[in-house]
Amino acid sequence: MGVRLRKLKTMNRGKKLSDGKSISGKNRLTDKFIDTITTYYGNAIRQNNSSVSDMRQAIWAIYCHYRSADEEPMHQFCPIGDTSWCKYQKLVATNSASLFKYKNIVPIAITDEIKPIIAELSAPKLLKKCVGGKTQNANESFNSIVWKYCPKLLWVI
Repeated sequence: MGVRLRKLKTMNRGKKLSDGKSISGKNRLTDKFIDTITTYYGNAIRQNNSSVSDMRQAIWAIYCHYRSADEEPMHQFCPIGDTSWCKYQKLVATNSASLFKYKNIVPIAITDEIKPIIAELSAPKLLKKCVGGKTQNANESFNSIVWKYCPKLLWVI
């Protein structure tokens, strides 16, 4: 996720988006925002590793959450309840959603640019490889098994 978003940022540097502004800058596609989305993407996969549909819903919740605005809240995929990572859903659980104000809104032009990347990385074919908490990299999985039985702290001769 992070690599693709950084590549998108680099490829579109200097190009004007649909709102007439560039892709990077304050409240745009910043490295901090990319890191945040990447963290949430990884959490969505790890927390829903039993079902591809749950993974997809959690990934699209990230997109919809950041596309939301006061005029058009899009929190239908965000986890519900007072333990949710979504502040809007936490306030809904306490019946005070009318008090919620968006602080750092990501412009629609930015969310439109990242939507194809979200769509590619939430494809069922890709997510099937992650069911059961498995890594997509076979070597990482193999090394994990080896070091589980033969830790690096022990000297094996």
